[in-house]
Amino acid sequence: MNKKTAAMVLCTVMAAGVLTGCGGAEEKKDGKTTIKYATYSAGPDHLEDLDKMVAEFEKQNPDIKVETEVIGYDDYFTKLQTQASSKTLPDVFEMNYENFNTYAGNGVLLDLTELAEKDEEFSEDMLSGNSYEYFQKDGKLYGLTEKMSDVVMYYNKDLFDEAGLDYPTEDWTWKEELEAAQTLTKEGVYGTYAPVTYNELYKTVVQNGGALFDENGTPTLDSEENIEAFQWMLDKMLEYNVQPTPEQMSGKSPEDMFKNGEVAMIRTGSWMVTTFADTPFEWDIVQEPGNTQKAHHVFADAVVGSAAAKNKEAVWKFIKFMSTDSTAAEIRLDSSWDLPAANDESVQEKYTSQEKPESREVIFDVMETGIMPPVVDHYSEVQNAINEELNRAIIGEQSGEEALQAAQKKVTDILK
Repeated sequence: MNKKTAAMVLCTVMAAGVLTGCGGAEEKKDGKTTIKYATYSAGPDHLEDLDKMVAEFEKQNPDIKVETEVIGYDDYFTKLQTQASSKTLPDVFEMNYENFNTYAGNGVLLDLTELAEKDEEFSEDMLSGNSYEYFQKDGKLYGLTEKMSDVVMYYNKDLFDEAGLDYPTEDWTWKEELEAAQTLTKEGVYGTYAPVTYNELYKTVVQNGGALFDENGTPTLDSEENIEAFQWMLDKMLEYNVQPTPEQMSGKSPEDMFKNGEVAMIRTGSWMVTTFADTPFEWDIVQEPGNTQKAHHVFADAVVGSAAAKNKEAVWKFIKFMSTDSTAAEIRLDSSWDLPAANDESVQEKYTSQEKPESREVIFDVMETGIMPPVVDHYSEVQNAINEELNRAIIGEQSGEEALQAAQKKVTDILK
């Protein structure tokens, strides 16, 4: 077994005994119902947090035992596909929004609609915002959102003070960001940073009134709005150089550059608040600037069940616990394992009252202008095809317009 497999593909038994297989059939051990749960987001940083959650669930449900399997994200969905084909899916497993549509459409997910409706202790307002709706298809409930994250703009207050600039506000547009970035850029410091990738592109085009796909899922990559938005992403690097090129980053991550005071503004995830907590300068967060409108990444993960699970009641109890239980939510927040979906004011207040950043409530505010990743067939293949063309533009092999025209052709062929 190689190092990566050893570190990222784990089967952990939450009680005495040895787990020799990670299939999906219900078992009876010591008179208890055993269910098996697979996740990609627990490893390697949140294994102990997962243990705590499972221990709390088993305390609340002493007749149910949970055995967990943690799989690295790079291998997770490949393994799920194999298990779905061989009908050996775990009873309960984690599912992201991007892949949900594929699995909900092929009959392998447990329909939770009736289980949710007859559970007198459950209501949809136990989940925050509209997250109850994320994992529904054709009017049926297939999963409950367990956690969410989003992207905001972090900024170095000390660098703004040194430059005599006012701090960013929620009213900023791309114009104000560029002007500030030009003032902030100096030897050893770049004014701003945002990835030039598919994941950034689908959000940035919406900030300019565009979209990568229309409401029917037809590619619209080379629209005028999209070309203008992608050119803005490129110009920050290649024309104004207020954002470092890949070569100028010299192998450093943008987050490390922000922590080192080498980048004044950075678009990155809400999960970075803990990582940045020990920086030697003052910083805060703000909503991202848009151009014609606001738009922010929102990512969501759910817990779903296998349609072949033997004990559907036990499966539902675990799904509900991971999504709505206040103790599970506190464990998640305390460890910065994304934001819980549980609509619990005391838990949210505990999060927003922490010292850094001062404007921590922004992480919840941006949910109002949040957009989910586009859901199309062959999602990974589509994403890779678009990134290939974006990368060619970054190194100057083609213009932004040529990149999106080439991506439009590739994606259209993939989706035929």
